[in-house]
Order: sequence, then structure tokens, then C-alpha cells
Amino acid sequence: MQLLKSKKISNWLPHLVAVMFVLLLPLFVFDRSDEHLIFWRYSYYYQMFFMIVAFYVNYFILVPRLYFSKNKLYFFLVLILLALVILLLSNFFYEILAFEQLKDKLDMKDLPKPLQDMNHDDRKPFFINPRVIDNFYFLILVLSTSTGTAILKRVRQNEKIQQEKEKAHQDTELAFLKNQISPHFFFNALNNIYALIAIDSNKAQKSVEKLSGLMRYLIYESDIKTIELSKEFEFNQNYIDLMRQRLTSKVELEVNISDIVSNFNIPPLLFIPFIENAFKHGVSYREKSFIKIFLKSEKDKVIFECRNSIPKRRNGDESVKGGVGVANIKKRLDLIYGDKASLKMTDENDVFIVSLTIPLIKENV
Repeated sequence: MQLLKSKKISNWLPHLVAVMFVLLLPLFVFDRSDEHLIFWRYSYYYQMFFMIVAFYVNYFILVPRLYFSKNKLYFFLVLILLALVILLLSNFFYEILAFEQLKDKLDMKDLPKPLQDMNHDDRKPFFINPRVIDNFYFLILVLSTSTGTAILKRVRQNEKIQQEKEKAHQDTELAFLKNQISPHFFFNALNNIYALIAIDSNKAQKSVEKLSGLMRYLIYESDIKTIELSKEFEFNQNYIDLMRQRLTSKVELEVNISDIVSNFNIPPLLFIPFIENAFKHGVSYREKSFIKIFLKSEKDKVIFECRNSIPKRRNGDESVKGGVGVANIKKRLDLIYGDKASLKMTDENDVFIVSLTIPLIKENV
């Protein structure tokens, strides 16, 4: 509610400043001690009153209802009619009402010559004063400014609406991409536990407990835009511990997850697809293989690197470079960070290397 009020104030502030400037201008231009200038001050306020009315009638009614209705010819005809009405009314007030209010306060010599030459009896209603020509040009300027201001306001509103639509679309796409990770994650984890049941039932039972903790994170804690850095690091460590239980002595696993910087957040589930991919494609039970995972945070960025061997039977297999999960991460990185994140995936000497660097997001305190 407070934010809404502040937005309304900020939208109206330029109008308030402009109106106050127009109303206060005579205090600085006219000498208030000179009684001979009182007519010109009254004349100024009469004129400004009608100009302000013309401005906001056009701003709030004519432009929104006619100009944006794609009937611009009708809009300009009505605008001309408004200008004529304003000119006639302002002329009436200028020649009659102003005269009636000021004739008793001023000597006739203080009035403009057209008014000096008229007496109360021979003045005709709607007498056209030469100043109407000046007022006409000034009124055209006012109406043009009003039209331009209203159009600019609509353009900005449309841009804001478009940005909100794009953001909503982006958020929806990010949520879809992130949710796709969960089935992929569970599929790999359950396969791992299923294979472990036949080897060691106790380890399989502990793995189920570990998986329940990971599921809790995925369901309840990762369903937000950003997560605490320490929780994301812990989640990756727990997943690695789960996958470690089915490895044999032929697989070398090196893990270095450390140097957590506090008070920083990170989008969840950015690293797990690469780790999953390493365990899925980098492990061989027939030959020696290895997985090396490094994850650390520095002052303003997180650095992730994962290296895994490529078994001979899988050498040349494009699926080693990642499946659905990795493709989703690429798109998420592009949507969230654009060119601020750096992702490199290379295949060198039967070793698949993933290097990912992303900027840290300061936690809202």
C-alpha cells in the first residue's frame, strides 16, 4: 500500500511542480507593491486557469478516449472545438468578469486601452479582444504539450506492461526449467539406490534417508528464486555422499567444497545437473575412472569445476556432454545472468571438463 502511494506521488509530482510554478510565477515577475500591475496579475491568473483546464481536459479525456481509439481525425476536430470554446470563455471572463471586479479598485488609466475606451453600457458580450490571437497560439502550445505528455505516459505504461509480461514469461520459463531437474534428479538417485540394494542393504537404507533430505530441499527450499549459498553447497555435498556409496575402488572421487562466503544467495540447483552427469557418464566398473568436483565461493563469484573421465566404451558418445538437465541449466543461466555467467564444457584427452563461474547475489538483509 505504501509503495502504491509512493508511485502515485512520483507520477503526480511533475504536474504539481509545474502547476505551482505557473501559479507562483507572478509573485516573482510582477512587483506586488505596484498597484498599477494588479490588472495584469488578475489577467494572468484568468488566462492560466483556462490553460490548465484545457491541458487536463485534453490529458485525461480527449487523448485517452479519442487519440488512442485510432480515430485521430475525430480527435483533432474535437481538439479544435475545445480550443475555440476555451478561447471564447477566456475572452468572456477577460473582458467582462475581470472588468467588473477591477473597475472599482483601479483608475481607468490603469486598465488596458481597449477597456478604457469602453464604458459599462456599451460593452458587448463576447467582444473579441486582440489578445485572443496571442492566447490562441499559447493555447495551441498548451494542447500540444498536453497531447505529447499523455502519449509519452501511455508509451511508458505500455513499456512497463511489456516488461512485466516478459518478466512473468521468464519466471514461468525458469520455474518450468527448474522443475524439470527434479524428475531427472530423482530418476538418477533412485537408480543408484536400486543398484545399491543388491550390494549392501544397510547402505541402501541410509541412502533412502539421505534421499529424503534431498527431496525435502527440492520440494520446500528450492522453490524460490535464490537460496542461501551454504544450503546450496550442503545440498550438493549430500548428493555426492549419496552417490559415493555405490562407487567401487576403481573409481577415484575427489571433492573440494569449501570457502563459503556468508550473506550471499544463489539460484538453486545450478550445479547438480553437471554433478549428476559426471556420476552417470564418468564412472566405469571395468576400468579405472575418476570424478573431481571443486566448488568454492570468492568475494563476488562462485567457481564450479567438474572433471570426469570418459570410459573407452563411451568415448565419442555425445550424451556424455549432458542431457536434459545440462541443456536446462544453459537456458537458465542465459535467462538469469545473460553474459555475466561463464560456462565452458570441453573434452580433452578422454576427460570431460565443466567450468562454471557465476556472480553472487547479495542477500537482502
